Amino acid sequence: MSPESLMRMASFYLARYSASTARLREVLERKVRRRCELREAPVPEGAEMRALIDGVVERLTRAGLIDDAAFGRGRAAALARKGLPAWRIKAELGRQNVDLAEESVAEAVDLDEEAQARRLAQRKRLGPWRPGEREPYRDKDLRVMVRAGFPLGLAKRVVDGEAD
Repeated sequence: MSPESLMRMASFYLARYSASTARLREVLERKVRRRCELREAPVPEGAEMRALIDGVVERLTRAGLIDDAAFGRGRAAALARKGLPAWRIKAELGRQNVDLAEESVAEAVDLDEEAQARRLAQRKRLGPWRPGEREPYRDKDLRVMVRAGFPLGLAKRVVDGEAD
């Protein structure tokens, strides 16, 4: 497989999806394996595969098409807008191999947990944001908040509280 065809694969993928360098490496490795299997060509293994993919990733990073810090900030901000607690945001970024030490990502992740819980409740129309009578749905609302990752005490305060 040539570096030019691998570059095309990476470009098409990045045109459609935002990705970290680790995610792009996984995708490219999978694509190379599939392409070689379809063409019944030998699959490059180990160091050869890594060198091929690392060269493409390095070129894309120099060109500014891959930026883990920007990806981390954007992903953290998107998850924060959803109203997820900070520990869930950190876990998601860690799962995607995004460095949490980068300052702007850390700022986006260090959120007020109660504000995040209220944001989730408002977004999902729970507790005080529920139209109509809310008492029959209290337990259901609490379950939604706890499944989202908030402590039960905080969920009770938000669901039983008043809207801003």
